[in-house]
Amino acid sequence: MENRIVIPLDGTESSVEILRYVQTITPRDDTEIAILRVMPESGAAAGGEAHANDIHDSLSAAGWKVSRETRMGDPVEEIVKFAVLMPATLMLMSTHGRSGLERVREGSVTEQVLKQSPCPIFILHSTRAEPADHREHELFRRILVPLDGTETSASILSCVERFAKSHDSEVILFHDEVEDGGDEYNNAAVKEALQEQSVKLANSGLKVTLDMSTYKRPIREILSKIDDMNIDLVSMATHGESGVKRALDESVTAEVIRHANCPLLVWSSDPQCPPAS
Repeated sequence: MENRIVIPLDGTESSVEILRYVQTITPRDDTEIAILRVMPESGAAAGGEAHANDIHDSLSAAGWKVSRETRMGDPVEEIVKFAVLMPATLMLMSTHGRSGLERVREGSVTEQVLKQSPCPIFILHSTRAEPADHREHELFRRILVPLDGTETSASILSCVERFAKSHDSEVILFHDEVEDGGDEYNNAAVKEALQEQSVKLANSGLKVTLDMSTYKRPIREILSKIDDMNIDLVSMATHGESGVKRALDESVTAEVIRHANCPLLVWSSDPQCPPAS
């Protein structure tokens, strides 16, 4: 199957960093990349053409099959529509980590796209420091996988396994207890299931660490793990399940996206594994 990656641009992305990650997360052969620029119907923000050309030329010069597309309209609607029609196997987006009034006023396009995306999204922070040159071939040494015990979060493990093996990564499975999960939620059962999943991954040949805490503050703990353990990538699922309170509901995923100082690979329910390099 041909790998199809869509890269929506907003004018802040570094062509160097995009190229570095693209050539690491997907094989060049049989990969098609589309650079997507969405302009509001008002015609504002028309100055991004040179930036899109720069990204396109950098990828093309490196030997990638790449095209440029421009759409008019609402960014979220146009990005999702384009990804569906392509159809994309992976999306690479940049986020600014906005907070406070600015984020309330403008919202996060990345977060809104994530709720509707037909494929996984690899998220880069536009303000994140680029990795040192000597790490170009080991960008994903440690992958943190927050899990909440639901089928949705567990469903990404086969894709995580494939990705980690292709990058010789250590996988850290993390779970923080739910403070009030209701009658349907059983922390003991969740822990048992996570232990079984950890053993299964380890038996497949991966280096796996299972970290289970009882702090009942998943956002703070995930962000702390990223810093304390020098995490290179966070891979997590997002879902809008109702009923039982989830440790990794949309608000948790959104906060991690805004504040994590490393890239994220985020999946919706029923994930389709992106290509492994």
